Amino acid sequence: MMSDFVVNKGVGKSVEVKGIRAQYVIFLAIGAVVAFASFFIASFLFGQWVALTVGVTVGVIALGGVWSLNAKFGEHGLLQWMAHRHLPVRLANNRRICKMLLSCK
Repeated sequence: MMSDFVVNKGVGKSVEVKGIRAQYVIFLAIGAVVAFASFFIASFLFGQWVALTVGVTVGVIALGGVWSLNAKFGEHGLLQWMAHRHLPVRLANNRRICKMLLSCK
């Protein structure tokens, strides 16, 4: 009976929700929380229809931003792009040529 079920089918794979992978799922959750927070803040300040417009607008902007990042960079590309920005443009060597080539004193 138990041999009919496949166990640990997704071990080693990254998380994917509707085509959005890895850390972008967390970005999407943060965007949803910000959209709900902006909806409630706007509902206290302005009214129901303005709050609904603000909440939907923030949610659509968050979804579009996350979707475009996922399409542009892929699963690990955003982290690689951020790491590449911290690489030095050039290496500087302040040692004398004599010390580098001949190891003289």
